[in-house]
Amino acid sequence: MTNGDGLCRFASACEQHDRIIPGTGSTAIVPVVPTRTREYSWPTYLSKIPTMASTNNSSKDNNRATPNVGTASPGGNDQITAHSSYAYKCKKNRRRIRAASVALPMLTHALSIALYLRPLTSSPHLLSNPPPVLDEAHIVSDGNADVRGTSSLSDVFRNDYWGRPMNSPSSHKSWRPLAVLSFRWLKGANMFDWNDLFVHRLINVLLHAATAETCSIVATMIFPNLDAMHTLILRTATKLLFALHPAHVEVVANAANRPHILAVLMSSIMLDPSNHLLLVVVAQIAGLLSSETAIFQLPAVLATMTVIEWKRGTATPTPTPTPTTIRRGTFQSFLSTMVELVPRYFIMIALGLSYLIGRKYFDTLSIPDGLIRNAENPFYSLTGQTRVLTYALLLAIHFGKAILIDPIGFSHEYGFECIRNVVEPTDIRLLAPFAVYVVVGLVTLLCNRKGLEPTLAWAVALAWMLTLFPVSGFIKVGTSIADRIVVASTFAFAIFVGRFLSYFLLDFGNILVGEGREHRRPRRLFILVPKVLAVLALFAALSARTNRRSLEWMDSLTLLESSLVSCPRSAKSNLEISKIYSGLYKEKFDLGKAISFLEKAESIDPSYCDVHQQFAHCHIQQGKYLEFEERLTHAVLCPFTMGQSVPLWQRYWKQVTSDPRTGEQAKRRMDKYQAIVNEAIRQEAEREKAQQVAASSSGAT
Repeated sequence: MTNGDGLCRFASACEQHDRIIPGTGSTAIVPVVPTRTREYSWPTYLSKIPTMASTNNSSKDNNRATPNVGTASPGGNDQITAHSSYAYKCKKNRRRIRAASVALPMLTHALSIALYLRPLTSSPHLLSNPPPVLDEAHIVSDGNADVRGTSSLSDVFRNDYWGRPMNSPSSHKSWRPLAVLSFRWLKGANMFDWNDLFVHRLINVLLHAATAETCSIVATMIFPNLDAMHTLILRTATKLLFALHPAHVEVVANAANRPHILAVLMSSIMLDPSNHLLLVVVAQIAGLLSSETAIFQLPAVLATMTVIEWKRGTATPTPTPTPTTIRRGTFQSFLSTMVELVPRYFIMIALGLSYLIGRKYFDTLSIPDGLIRNAENPFYSLTGQTRVLTYALLLAIHFGKAILIDPIGFSHEYGFECIRNVVEPTDIRLLAPFAVYVVVGLVTLLCNRKGLEPTLAWAVALAWMLTLFPVSGFIKVGTSIADRIVVASTFAFAIFVGRFLSYFLLDFGNILVGEGREHRRPRRLFILVPKVLAVLALFAALSARTNRRSLEWMDSLTLLESSLVSCPRSAKSNLEISKIYSGLYKEKFDLGKAISFLEKAESIDPSYCDVHQQFAHCHIQQGKYLEFEERLTHAVLCPFTMGQSVPLWQRYWKQVTSDPRTGEQAKRRMDKYQAIVNEAIRQEAEREKAQQVAASSSGAT
């Protein structure tokens, strides 16, 4: 046996060797009934363990099947010496595995943190004064009373994630008080006097690393019957797959997306059935207070928890059969496991229902229609066949992102015209959802043929894929495609692909020796080294891709440029990048380029009224006051820019109408635009009155 494959080949054999006990004058083996049939074990090497022939055995088969303590025979001293040598080698390899079991988790945990620390510290200004990217500007804003700590705790629970009252017509109903409190209490001023935004991002990195750790632990619970070496590889591969997943960058590198990783972390804590029920309840409440996505993870939590508890039963020896004994590993034992967990089911489901009923009662469950926009979710208003086909494509895109197949590329915003509607069943893009349905169906049939254990494992994987329900088209959400929605589904992906990699490294390519599939022997270094290199290449590719995407999220310009590569016809991305060239970044100031992006955004989506305020901002810098006045009027009429435009409107007209030379002309222009605004207000009032009449009549009915 060579040193290259010795550790792998000894791992399982040494576990069996632990059951060899010294006899009187010879050795003896304690026969063990396996808890389950191991498809990949190493009993060939057990034959190397010498045993004395028993004088009490009546046949050769009995000697092989049930070794007993025998008497000394010629050559016995040599056999005992060989046995002692083998025992020493086993002990030595057990120490190696034990050391690796401590070192590897620590190393991979450090790697999962370092992966994101590198882009977070890639430039000195990212440590001292990092520029906020997208919604991070809201988190670090001086006007955010909930994060700054100038509001009361009750206000935090009454307001949405953006600081607006939950009952406000302008609220998106994002109720995430625990996430808000994490920004409020964990700030740079409270931690070594560091920059607030850097600390917020650093905490995201630590939370993500903790979630990767829990994911690897859950993997060992779902596959409890593996030997030490397989378990070590499983845990290491699972953690790296989760930590290096490129779809996670959005929730880790951008501080404002912390609620999503918090929800997954809390759900992962709930998975272990041996955890105290109080801990599970606290974790579930914390998850629901972190993000709305936690409620969609509850079915996956229940399914995973049940399978883990059932697997623990199959990992223990079956007691002596009696007429009332339930055999381990059977469907009857699975039903018995479910019965044992009924109290836990009841409490967890009751908490979930209470959350939904409470949100419904206070009318904070659904986003107002007026806040769902084409620029962000152009599919919410679709109906009929077009809606069904388009959302089938969207689900397939998210499924692909979860399993590292990204057909559309990275973008912080997949809005209007990024993904075109699917109108006809003959659209070639429908091959993607068709392929997903075929694969799911075939794997389901294959697992059913293999037995109960594979079927339940596959059910767990599907349960985590059901966390994509928010983008199924059945409920109203403010976004259509987003990497942050995929994070929960990658939990199962990391676990099951991690299991495949442990099989690939330790079992794939083994040759048969002897009789039966259980007699396998690993090939030597010429097959082991290519497998290891292939796995390392996979992790290196994921690491490079994740690092590159993280660097893009460190700066608004690089992020928007990458988004326009994936979605060149995104109206919102074109608007956002125009702000950079109109003065947001002084070194990038270019009004001509800013207006060209604005014109493109307006041509893509003429209903996207946000562009008017940005046009007004550019025109006043160019000295084009007539164009500025017209765009400012449209900005006042836009409900999404009204709050910022009205004060500017008042200041501007007050100043220009007071000019003694041009004030009279300005007054006539102001009256013209004021009449337009008044007419829009009158029409809106009539529309609201008609809605109230319709609502009262339907209520009376």
